[in-house]
Amino acid sequence: MSSSVMKLEPALQLGVDWSDRAHPTSHCWLSYCSKTSLPASRCAYLSCTISEIMNMETCVECGSCTIVIHIDHIINVENVANIHNYIPPCRPSFSDTATADDHIEHDHHYWSSISKLLKPCMLCKRKTLLRMVTKDNTRTSTSAPLTSASHINAKTVNILKYSNKDFLKTSSSLQCLWCFKSCHKQCWEIISDGNKQYKCDYGKFKNIIVHPQWLQRFSSHPVRICARFCDDVDESNTSVTPLIVFINKISGGRKGESIYRRLLRLLNPRQIFLLENNDNIKQALSIYSSLRNTRISICGGDGSVGWVLNVLAETCSSLNNPPVSICPLGTGNDLSRVLGWGRCYSAKQLLTMLQQVSDAQPIPLDRWQITFEPLTISDTTERVRNACGCFCSLLDHPKFVDQTNRPSYQNHQAPLNTRFTNYLSFGLDAAVVLDFHDKRIRDPSRFTSPFKNKLIYLSISRTYFREFALWRAWDLRPYMRLICDGNDLTDSIRHCHTIVLLNIPSYGSGTHPWSRRLSSKALTTPNRQNQSDRLDQISRNTSDSMFPSDYVHDEYDQTGSYAINSIRRQDISDQKIEVFGLDSIQMALIHAGFRGRRIAQCSEVRIELIRSMPVHMDGEPFYLPESIAINVTHAGQVLVLRKQQR
Repeated sequence: MSSSVMKLEPALQLGVDWSDRAHPTSHCWLSYCSKTSLPASRCAYLSCTISEIMNMETCVECGSCTIVIHIDHIINVENVANIHNYIPPCRPSFSDTATADDHIEHDHHYWSSISKLLKPCMLCKRKTLLRMVTKDNTRTSTSAPLTSASHINAKTVNILKYSNKDFLKTSSSLQCLWCFKSCHKQCWEIISDGNKQYKCDYGKFKNIIVHPQWLQRFSSHPVRICARFCDDVDESNTSVTPLIVFINKISGGRKGESIYRRLLRLLNPRQIFLLENNDNIKQALSIYSSLRNTRISICGGDGSVGWVLNVLAETCSSLNNPPVSICPLGTGNDLSRVLGWGRCYSAKQLLTMLQQVSDAQPIPLDRWQITFEPLTISDTTERVRNACGCFCSLLDHPKFVDQTNRPSYQNHQAPLNTRFTNYLSFGLDAAVVLDFHDKRIRDPSRFTSPFKNKLIYLSISRTYFREFALWRAWDLRPYMRLICDGNDLTDSIRHCHTIVLLNIPSYGSGTHPWSRRLSSKALTTPNRQNQSDRLDQISRNTSDSMFPSDYVHDEYDQTGSYAINSIRRQDISDQKIEVFGLDSIQMALIHAGFRGRRIAQCSEVRIELIRSMPVHMDGEPFYLPESIAINVTHAGQVLVLRKQQR
């Protein structure tokens, strides 16, 4: 399996090892990084003659147990039969049914030596150990001989054949790498081996951690490892929600790398996957397909979320997929805002977010399919020529229509997916997003944070100054036809420079162009309703003062008669999609709380593009260089997780 694995040298692979050679206690080697790695001063290799870590480039660290070792040592002992005689074993990440004994008990602590306790000992409740009483009631001091953490792991995790008291330097304190509880080494040594009171409970992430014994090796499985609950697990316990995490390392200023390393230490490394390709996602889903009540967390932006949701819909039947939560790493993060997971990533909130996944509520989310159809232009060509003639003296065709040979357009002429869950937009806004996306692909080092990304986005918007400045001189009607539920509503896009098909109540980094606030099926309180009504009146008054009477947009029903009351509350699961338009001024005003021009709520949309046009779909822009028809239809639903508000 390719997930999370990359080659550093021909004989060494970095990341989680999914090959047939993988051992339950195999390490997850990563390049040593001073910014994200824990401090290390010594090489963990038993016979290392240069034990001090001098050059970071010659070392790797284990993302799971955090030991650091010189690369040459791993290469030299890779073919040795018992590698653990030279390198300490990692905490177990799966169970090998071919070698495991039936009587082995699980859920034991896996101890790592630490210099001192930062929290009180889980047994004696003190940080400092002065004197203690042993089993025979004799007193001993802290100067008594101590065994290593590796030896204690051998006693409690039943890996005696891998133990060696010289693996780790003697210290007086221990910390469990699963639950992160700590204790004095002498306190733990007097505990009976069979004392179940002190079994590991996996700490504050016990509901989402995949226990090692749940992952077992099966030669018949495509990835050789498959997840299933053990007999002692109560599958009716809904609080147990094993979590699969997908991480896009380049999202949100490339914060995914630090999140990946952090979660490898906190969870089971075999439940963390890097987003690389569709097969990678499908293999992860295959591993956990038999594990009930599984949930998914996607660390990425709107594009990453749409990518995984698309694969889920292909793999699972409607509303039968593991429900999805979001760790927002992108620039817009619109779906994350709607579901309550936040508008941007916060390192301080990451652990809290993980704990809230188990309590989140699964809800359905509509998905929409786009299909392309060749468009034969006959009399429409003359219509375009006549329509454009009225303002050609002031403005040529918009730049995104006229300059079809721009490099940014040539490199992005096909959508990555054919389904979307958030939005589909055409016109000026999509053109700016496409230029932004192309620059980020060419020079990702400039895009290091969501805030800096927004500044670059504003800078790119300035290159369309002519289109913004002469906003009264052009619109999208000469370049497209809009048909909603079989009704031609092209005249409704008069003065519109952007057309949006919106499935969720958030667009363009948290604006609410349809209803100005996040919709909810719960009843709105009178005070909030009055505030909304006042904002509506302010918006109308502002529109009346800024635009002439023939420019102000009214909502029409499908027969063309005025029907503002026919507009229903927006719902992400009503199998309806909202269509609205924006002019260049409204593209700015929606960020101040105003809404766009509501055109229709419908079940099917057909857009006939008469000229080339930029398109923006769920964070992924592309360019359609020639005339084409786009049909948008409902494509089922997927389960997502709405965070419980506390």
